[in-house]
Amino acid sequence: MRILLINGYTPHPDAGGKLTQTLVDISIQTLSQHNEVKTTAVTAYEATQEYAKFQWADLILLYFPLYWYAVPWGLKRYIDDVFALHQFYDTDDNGQPVALMTGKQFGYVTTLAAVADTYAPGNSLTEGLSVSDLLKPLDVTFRYVGIQPAAHFHNCVFYDVYNPATIQPIKTALLAELSKLNRE
Repeated sequence: MRILLINGYTPHPDAGGKLTQTLVDISIQTLSQHNEVKTTAVTAYEATQEYAKFQWADLILLYFPLYWYAVPWGLKRYIDDVFALHQFYDTDDNGQPVALMTGKQFGYVTTLAAVADTYAPGNSLTEGLSVSDLLKPLDVTFRYVGIQPAAHFHNCVFYDVYNPATIQPIKTALLAELSKLNRE
């Protein structure tokens, strides 16, 4: 399988990007044993090269911290820059979207400083919204261009990442999820 890993970390005063890069590195090491792997970072890219990477890829995995209940601004800018008309999508004569990146799948690995209870039903702050609910626009954006949610990779949501005790379990959980891709 051909897999594109996108590091969506964007500089932020409270986050240095080390954990996101570590998770990307673990993925490169694990997935490259049985797959072809390419990488990119939203802090340094060339849109035409990214288009070629998307054409090449069977699976796109995004890695990013959740900032203020959304993807980092740099990841949003990357999508805005790269998902170009006539390359990723088009419209028909009735103005309906025509996806041009069909036959591909995507998933994500996201990290949060918040604890899981922040997203529990009944929490007055999030009003029961899950991380999946918050990231629905990302899902819709990828489906708009024809890239479907991954069938054999479950999105990874890792909470409480400033707690050092969570780091090893995060790495272990990611490795378990990645191992499913190596069995295909």
